Amino acid sequence: MQTGRNPAFLPSYWAAMTDRPMFYSRDLAHQILGAHLLGLDAENFSMLRHFAGSATEARGWYPLWAFEFDGTPAAIDYRSDDDFVREIPAPFELVEKAVEQYRWTGDARFLLDPVIARFLRTTMTSFVGLHDPLGTGVAGERGTGDFFAGTATYNEVERPPYLQVAADGIASQWAAHRALGSVGEPVVEEEFAAWNRARAAQLDEHFSDAWWSPDERHYTAGFTAEGPVSGFRLESTWFPAVKGILRAGERADAHLDFLRSGVEAAPPANIEAFTYLPEAFLRYGRDEEALRWIRFLAASRADYPEVPFTHVAHVAAGLTGLEPGAARGVVRTRSHLPAGEWLEVGNVPVGGSLVGVRHDGREATEFQVTGGPGVIWTPTWDDGQISTIEVPSGTRVRASAGGGVVRLPIR
Repeated sequence: MQTGRNPAFLPSYWAAMTDRPMFYSRDLAHQILGAHLLGLDAENFSMLRHFAGSATEARGWYPLWAFEFDGTPAAIDYRSDDDFVREIPAPFELVEKAVEQYRWTGDARFLLDPVIARFLRTTMTSFVGLHDPLGTGVAGERGTGDFFAGTATYNEVERPPYLQVAADGIASQWAAHRALGSVGEPVVEEEFAAWNRARAAQLDEHFSDAWWSPDERHYTAGFTAEGPVSGFRLESTWFPAVKGILRAGERADAHLDFLRSGVEAAPPANIEAFTYLPEAFLRYGRDEEALRWIRFLAASRADYPEVPFTHVAHVAAGLTGLEPGAARGVVRTRSHLPAGEWLEVGNVPVGGSLVGVRHDGREATEFQVTGGPGVIWTPTWDDGQISTIEVPSGTRVRASAGGGVVRLPIR
């Protein structure tokens, strides 16, 4: 954490390679949940707001790519307002993560702060309108492969043909629309929320209809003006699973098989790229594959900040399935553990309460509230069975896969 180390520093933490004392938009988006779980909400808000404020009309509504800890643009990635590193998924990820942090913290500033609120709206409207090279409503770029001119994908080792719209771009755009559509008054105007829900549905249909490659048996990595570009392309291959735009079923299964084999045949050169894999596989119930990559990352002992920050999230939220529900005060869990394994986390801040959860395989779960007003706990089991249990502060309850509930005293 950099907060307080220098009077000129913003509330912030390291979100970059270890030889770059700065924070990046992409890294922040991926570290932000782990940072919340570690108590860095003030830093998350400060950094997110700083990126939001940097997205101006002169910069094509892009936020800048990186900042020094004192808030000045990182010179390594910024030359002028029309010559700086920019990648299409980043602004959409920041929009999605603003909603995510509102849900986890209950802090309406993540959506209502004037700087952030403006960024949310301009990103989903003006930014998309300005960066729509194929006229499909999917944000993209010209396809030069030059980061300083703007690229459609996070894939920084992209090879020709350079994509004009990319799967990680449409997946991130869809996730941002979906996130904004999931909240309403008073933090998001209902008309804007409804519009985002409609746009998410349109992108979902477009991706399902136009991006599937029946011959290749996976979703295409993206498009140029000449048509689709298939093959294993790192972020463009795994981001549709990370964000959840793949509709569950045969196609999703085939794409995840393609992802698994692609990573085996051509593993990424950079360790932080692997940090997305647990999320991709957990989202679609491929728990053993996700756990394999979680363990791989832990064994790496890598000091790239994205690795430890995401490890916290993978364990405390990913394997436990712990997340805030759509309604305030609702917390969901779902065990992703194999039989014979157990996991326990405690004092997790969710919407003003502190909660803990212990999973014993997929057979039984204990849940407790140790601070705050209490929550409605919604545990889900593999068979789709859902139990809803009110848990006041200072109470521990136990639910089993068979649906039984036993109240236990706090230990």
